[in-house]
Amino acid sequence: MKRPRLIIALTCFALAYAGSVFYVFGPEARDRDQPPPRVTIRFGHWQLETGLREAFDVVARRYMELHPDVRVEQLAVPGAVYKQWLSTQLAGGTVPDLVSFDFADQALVAQVPRHFEVLTRWLEEPNPYNAGTPLEGMAWKDTFIDRGRNRVTYLDQYRNFFAVGLCSHTMRMFYNRDLMREITGSPEPPRNFREWLALGEKVRAHRPGLAHVAGSRDFYGWLMPSLVNQSLGRWIGRRDYGLRFGTTTFDFYGDFLAGQWDLRSPEMQQALRIAQAFGREMPSGFLQVDRNAALQSFLRGEALCVPSGTWDFPTMRATASFAIGGYRLPLPAADDPEFGGLALLPVSDGGASTALPFFLTRQSAHKAEALDFLRFVTSMEGNRLFSAASQWMPAIEGVPVAPELEPFRQVTDGYIATDAQSGPILMAGPGAEGARLLTTHYHLLFAPDGGVDAFTRSVEDRMRPAVMADLQQQLNLGRANLRRRDTALGAQWFLGPAEQADMLRQVTGQHLVEVQVALLARRL
Repeated sequence: MKRPRLIIALTCFALAYAGSVFYVFGPEARDRDQPPPRVTIRFGHWQLETGLREAFDVVARRYMELHPDVRVEQLAVPGAVYKQWLSTQLAGGTVPDLVSFDFADQALVAQVPRHFEVLTRWLEEPNPYNAGTPLEGMAWKDTFIDRGRNRVTYLDQYRNFFAVGLCSHTMRMFYNRDLMREITGSPEPPRNFREWLALGEKVRAHRPGLAHVAGSRDFYGWLMPSLVNQSLGRWIGRRDYGLRFGTTTFDFYGDFLAGQWDLRSPEMQQALRIAQAFGREMPSGFLQVDRNAALQSFLRGEALCVPSGTWDFPTMRATASFAIGGYRLPLPAADDPEFGGLALLPVSDGGASTALPFFLTRQSAHKAEALDFLRFVTSMEGNRLFSAASQWMPAIEGVPVAPELEPFRQVTDGYIATDAQSGPILMAGPGAEGARLLTTHYHLLFAPDGGVDAFTRSVEDRMRPAVMADLQQQLNLGRANLRRRDTALGAQWFLGPAEQADMLRQVTGQHLVEVQVALLARRL
């Protein structure tokens, strides 16, 4: 009995010894004999979807082939803890050279220039990695599908670029093509809003417990405001005082404070009816469900559809046991007696916009190398590699969209009815207080004893104080930003001709911000 045990022990020892010899003298030893890289740059993000980390690795390997003396490392942090992680890294002085950072709360805007570098001067220069391509000689910012400018990458308060986006997305209603054929006899999606509502009736009659739409508070919050805004584009457009084909939070809710509309206005009541109709196609209690649970429900075949962005498509396709299709949620027809008449048709997906913004941190010890890597990722070659490996749509002009993503390509031919600064506004409020008030009462729209009137009665008396608080917060931030920028612009005048030229370029923007702040103060 002892002899077999001894043989096993000696075998394990021999294998361990062989492994250590291979480690010391094998192929990797030659790599360890190479001089260490001159520089190591790190980038952090929260994207854990299928293929994303691998896509970043593909781009990093190609960059390191071009620059053998630079090592690139990625740090993928779960989204649930990413904000806390980033705050800790910034406070502790250990933040990576590049980080992905997104924000909806305008209070976070003040933190951007404190922690991240202004990229404007580099974005106005050509990207050297585009040499020999159709984008050669073009300003780096102009190579992006949105010219590098959206609510995160370009901050109006500072009239400067602070980040670049690596990809683009669209919102779609994804559906189980096999189940659609089983229910309707055809795999094709509904063509209009009434057909979509009728499809819900067929789904519920087809199988007990089968949901039309796998609902969650995240999906409702992403898609419903856009649906409502687009459906009421003609009404919202009357607040387009800046003639920019899209109203702003200030203009829209400024009219609310001036008494030009309220929750009982016919148009707002129609908006609530549309929101109610959309939400009632989701299972009861969907506002308590997160996006992951809703996605899993869809993938288990418990729902026909799930609303999400194209960022989830690679994960769904790799996981699902059925064919997946996608379509734009149709708007109510112009002659619909209950929901129609106020849309500006046809409607586009909105202005072209990039996503996954990356910032260069002020704490970076290797700013030149980190910036160079950012240039490569957003060049035609780098973005093509990233898009092909991740199956996310590109951010750079001329980079091809993968064939399987063609059905989800952004539709830009049509009217836009969204906030020019921060996306949908009608059902999301002008800021944190308005959003909190609305979202904590949405359940009344779907409750058995609720409805549009119940929601209106519960919210209307609290709406004005919430809007006042949000716009006052915007005013305070605007004034603080003006003081901060005035000091910085004054200092630039004493730093030499190049800085003086940059200061003169930014002064006009500063004047525009002053006008906006003055108008907002007058409203309040």
